[in-house]
Amino acid sequence: MKASDIERLIFSPFHTSKILHHFLSGAKSVNSKCIKTELVYLALPFIYNKQAQNKLKFLNKNSKFNPFIENKDFDIFRSSLNQKINDYREITNTAIIMLANEIDLEIDKYLMPSTDIQFNTEKDIYLKPIYKSSYNLGVILGKEQYLSVFKKLRITEI
Repeated sequence: MKASDIERLIFSPFHTSKILHHFLSGAKSVNSKCIKTELVYLALPFIYNKQAQNKLKFLNKNSKFNPFIENKDFDIFRSSLNQKINDYREITNTAIIMLANEIDLEIDKYLMPSTDIQFNTEKDIYLKPIYKSSYNLGVILGKEQYLSVFKKLRITEI
C-alpha cells in the first residue's frame, strides 16, 4: 500500500466528517449555541496528534481547558499548532461540506448540527477513542470564550 493510499484512508472525508460531528456534538452538549465556526479548525490538529488525543479520551464533561493545556508536553504541540491548522484547513473544509451533506448543519457565526451523535454507540475499538477524544475536545472548547482559546493557544492562523 502506498503512502498516498494510507493518507486517503486516514483523511477520508467520511471519517473526518464523523470526527467533526462528534466534536460539534460535544460542544452542543455544554453550549446551546454550539461552537464558534473558527474553532472547528482546531479539531483535526488535536485529534491527529497522538499525545493530545490520548489526554482527551480520559476527560469528561466536568473537565476544564486550562488544566488540559498546562503541561510541558503541550508546549511542544502548541508551538506547531498554527502550522497544523494551515495543514488541516482544506481537509477540515471538505469534512464540513461532507457533514453538511449528511445532516442539517447550520453554518453561520456558529456551527450547529441538527442531530447529535454519541461516541459510546461506536462498536469499532479503533474509532471509539478517536470519537470520544473529539467529543471531549468539543466539550472543553464549548465552555470557553473563543477569543480566550486563541490567546491561550497563541493562534494566529484562523
